[in-house]
Amino acid sequence: MAVSLLAGCSSGGIQNANSSSGGQGEGSVVELTIWRPQASEVEDNVYVKRIEEFNQANKGKIQVKMEVITRGNSFAYEDKINAAVASHTLPDVLAMDGPNIANYAASEIIIPLDEYFSKEDLDDFVPSILQQGSYQGKFYAPGLNESSVVLFYNKKIMAEHGITPPDKIENAWTWDDWYDVMKKTSKDGVFGTNMINDKGEWMTYAFEQLWISGGTDIVNKEGTTAEGFVNSPQGVEAAKFLQKLANEKLFNIDPKPTEFEEGKAATKLGGPWNIPGFKNYPDLDWGITYFPKKPGGTQTAPSGSWAVGVSADSKHPKEAAEVVKWLTNKDSSTQLAQAISMPASRKSAFESLTEYDELPLRIIKEQVTGVSHARPVTPAYPVLTQKFAEALTDIMVGADVKKSLDNVASTYDEEYKRNFAE
Repeated sequence: MAVSLLAGCSSGGIQNANSSSGGQGEGSVVELTIWRPQASEVEDNVYVKRIEEFNQANKGKIQVKMEVITRGNSFAYEDKINAAVASHTLPDVLAMDGPNIANYAASEIIIPLDEYFSKEDLDDFVPSILQQGSYQGKFYAPGLNESSVVLFYNKKIMAEHGITPPDKIENAWTWDDWYDVMKKTSKDGVFGTNMINDKGEWMTYAFEQLWISGGTDIVNKEGTTAEGFVNSPQGVEAAKFLQKLANEKLFNIDPKPTEFEEGKAATKLGGPWNIPGFKNYPDLDWGITYFPKKPGGTQTAPSGSWAVGVSADSKHPKEAAEVVKWLTNKDSSTQLAQAISMPASRKSAFESLTEYDELPLRIIKEQVTGVSHARPVTPAYPVLTQKFAEALTDIMVGADVKKSLDNVASTYDEEYKRNFAE
């Protein structure tokens, strides 16, 4: 979930050197290019197959060439996009990480797609995908799939302590309930939970939801200010909850990646991407329950995915939009979800993903289709997530909560005013 800051870059009105039409005469084939970062072999194969099927279905009309960018480091793909913006060589169709959509939209790197999607089609996406893909009332980029964070639990440890995790969303654990579970299970070399994936983007992806559950967010709805939001009384309360867990050593701030799998943590904040690896630990008997909520607060859960949009450079936006629609339609959403063990971005895709109708995956489906929230939709997201992650990490090791959050607010607001305020 790496991000790149493209503040101030504008590509509106430029021509794309990578786009060609194979001739401008009537009946000519429109040739398009799509960029996306390299993924796992199984995921890459889904995209290859779907592009081949698109080309076959549109033979004589549209042909797409896909360029896969090797990610030698976390920012290699975003660096290539930055260079293409500067040299006016963006492709027709562009894959992008969800939090980057607002930045790309504000910088006029991608175009709105509202005219190409019917209301019925848009309504088929789960709500968090529409939230993630929209900026200032316009829809720019649908997600290829969706994600979620749930609370995994070790069934053996739960049984030893007489704990029965909820399997109905109305009974989801509150922060206090989860705290009590951690206190009971954190002993004999076992942590109450494992909840640090990394100290970067994960911190925003996962823990922003504590702010949302408390009735606020880390920025306002418009994304124009963090003052009074990230450092609000509700925000301070959320951060103090995390600090309490750290102070009482209920989780390991520098965990081994397989801490939960090895039975060294009773619960784990994680996602569907963790599940395939569980099979490598035959002694692990695991279950899933919901993302914990604030007592009396809103039930919520993290979300976010890679998405695809049309470059502002494309000479053929209508045809490029057809590629975007194809790669995010019901069939594509279903096939990708089946291949990579991640939830689908479309409601209709779940019709054939019957494994999500039963426990434990039903928990993921309920969160994705009903209560998930995307990360803040703001072009200044790269600064926000960096500063928020730094603040939470500092808070977990004892920094003053209010001062740390105040610093996030002031840094973010300065960045927004400097680069994006109208």
